[in-house]
Parts: sequence; C-alpha cells; structure tokens
Amino acid sequence: MDKKVTIRDVAAKAGVSISSVHFALNGQSGVSEETRSRIRRVAQEMGYQPNPLASNLKRRTQRIAILLPSDEGEGQYYYQTMWFGVRDYIAKANVKLDPVELPFSDHNKIERFQQMAALAETGELHGILTVGHIDEAETEAGWRAVMAKDIPVVSIGSDLMRCHCLCCIQPEYDVIGRTMAQLITDHIPPFGSILLCAGNPKWAAHTLVVRGFEDYMRENGCENLVYRDNSWLISQKNYEKIFEKLSRPDIAAACCVYSQGTVMLGQALEESRKASRIYAVGSDLPETTADRIRRGVINIAIQKNPYAQGYVGIRYLVEYLSSGKIPEEDRIYVGSEVVLKSNLMMYENEHYRYLLQ
Repeated sequence: MDKKVTIRDVAAKAGVSISSVHFALNGQSGVSEETRSRIRRVAQEMGYQPNPLASNLKRRTQRIAILLPSDEGEGQYYYQTMWFGVRDYIAKANVKLDPVELPFSDHNKIERFQQMAALAETGELHGILTVGHIDEAETEAGWRAVMAKDIPVVSIGSDLMRCHCLCCIQPEYDVIGRTMAQLITDHIPPFGSILLCAGNPKWAAHTLVVRGFEDYMRENGCENLVYRDNSWLISQKNYEKIFEKLSRPDIAAACCVYSQGTVMLGQALEESRKASRIYAVGSDLPETTADRIRRGVINIAIQKNPYAQGYVGIRYLVEYLSSGKIPEEDRIYVGSEVVLKSNLMMYENEHYRYLLQ
C-alpha cells in the first residue's frame, strides 16, 4: 500500500515551510505567486490530498496530548508555571477539547512518549504540545508514526530534531545570554572572575544562552576569567561542585542560565556567606529564587516566562486545529523580563498571568 503523502512531504519537496504550503493551497496571502504556483505543482505531482477530517475538526472534540516535564520535583522550579499557562488557556478556550496530560520526568520520559505514540497510532489524536528536549534515539520511530498521521505538533523551548513542527515557542536565548553578560560586567572590575552555571550542554535552551553570554564578552573585549560549571540536576554532588567554585577568592560574580542551578547557586551563596559580596544573576522565578531576590542573596533573575510559553504554545495549536489559523512564523519568540527587588511585586501572587498580553 502506498504511503499517504502529507503536507510535510509537500513542504520538504518544495523546499518551503509547512505554513507556506497551507497559504498556497488555501489561497491565503503570505507567499508570492511564483511560490504558490510551485507548491501547487509539487502537491499535484505528489498526489497530495487534504485530510478529509480537517474540515470537521472545528465541530468535533479535539484530543490533544500535552507531553511536558512534570511540575513536581525539579520541574516545580520552571515547568509548574508552564502547566499553569496551558491549563489557563484550555479553561477559557471556546472549543471542545480533550486534553491528555502526560507529565514526564527523567525516569519515565520514554514511557510517556510511547503512550503518546500509541494514541497517535489509533488515529484519535489531533494535536501534540511538547518540548524540544523530549527527543531521544528511542523516540524516532514514534515521531515517524506521528508524521505519518499528519498530526500537528507545537514545540516549546527548542525545535524537535526528529519531527517537523507547526511552530516552536521559545525565548530569545541569545539576547538573554548577552543581557546576563552585560549586567555582570557592568558591576564588577575587569580582573574579577565569573562563575557561569551553564547547565546541560545537550540542551539548546541552555547552550544558546551560554553562547550569547560568551559572544557578548568576546565582542566587548571583556577579559574576566570565566569558570564554567555544567551541572544541571539538583543533587548534593552538583551542589558541592558549585559551592567549591563559588568559594574561590577571585570570584566577583556568578551567573546561572537555568532555574534549578539558580536554586543551588542561591543556597551556595548563603552557606558560603558570600551573599551580597558576589554579584549574582539567576534564571526564572520560582518562589525560592523570588525570596532570595527579596533578601538580596540574588541581585537579578532573567524570567524566561514559562507561563507565556505554555499559554501561547497551546493557543497556536488549538487555533490551528479549530480554524486552520497558521502561525505567522515557524519560530515564535516570547519576551523575557529582568526581575529585581524593585519590580518583584509585579510577579508576586501570580500576577505574571496578567503580563501575558
């Protein structure tokens, strides 16, 4: 039996984005007439047929798999508010939805992914919201099944490597890294060393911030010595590594690109009695970090706005399923904020929910 040609196949053959194929085949603006003609020709040559169920999606209950890291354990420091954003949008959406929540942690990530893939195989799954770092070698076959069913996927945080996405929702990591570097180098002398808690070297959400940090330092001739730490899980061993580096006499500032590391960094600053003597810039705003900003342990946090990432991610997916609305770009950037003691009140008592629009 011949494999069904999907919209992703047409996009790949024509050398354009999935959004461009939608624009071209639905008579919408957004592509040139030359590109529209080429896409239509490729679709015809490949024998592409629109999904006959698509026109019924607006009237039927849409089942969406939400495959995000758990909001418990270490996930509470970042993903808890992302889940809030997803659930808040679903609660107000004027669409019939059947959300299937599949929160995962390191020990059950593949099991959760396989549950999602099994739903896709049934033909009763209409959309998927997930994160870029779900990708593993073990997920490749599952993603092939998803693409074969032409199920739209929205990724949060970073792109998926093994599956084409409708769009990716993420912060502007390069800008975050550059902002961190400027904040620090503006506050310490050129001979002061910096501890950079750089996170997981395999995650784009961490490495791109680090790259932005290093690019700013190089481009601006900053000669500060930087000690890098690549711990990314909360553990006694990783805490001790951060504490040891922080205890060096030449450290004048510390910076962390991820939320869990900021929690460990704050603890190390307090237990080493270097709080207020070392200029500290952290990431994100769980209550633990907010409290340390209030007390002057951490000077500034860059809030990557996980609430908005979750809210915007599910919104784009639902709008596509219910009305065929195509994201304006393949990559949608969510703004980040610099949080200090002076503006911390804007983020207290879940006020971040009102900063979305």
